[in-house]
Amino acid sequence: MNKVLIIDDDSGVHSIIHAIIQKKMPDCVFSSAYNGMDGIRAALDEHPDAILLDVDMPGIDGFETCRRLKEDERTRHIPIAMFSGMATDADSVDAALESGADMIIAKPLRNEHLIRVFRSLLNPEAK
Repeated sequence: MNKVLIIDDDSGVHSIIHAIIQKKMPDCVFSSAYNGMDGIRAALDEHPDAILLDVDMPGIDGFETCRRLKEDERTRHIPIAMFSGMATDADSVDAALESGADMIIAKPLRNEHLIRVFRSLLNPEAK
């Protein structure tokens, strides 16, 4: 089973991602965090295989959350895809990559693209 941690302050996004992925990738199990600090704690406790991280959250944003995860030797190996409605903005893309994200995807999340992202994160040798 692949474990995926979703960090987003919108519970609707968690439900949508879960519904999309479960149909095509039934071997994925999900855990949820609704802010950056809870996401960092969940990553340390649960050891997910991949993280899907929103940029715009209360408290510490996705950039800082990603930076902290990538600076910690216990979590730096976990692939992180950041997603944002600003993913087409060059500055946002640069900030995501500078914070350590492995990829950035745009909202709204498209079904097939999201599935490709998950497969890529969970099986990097298949790229």
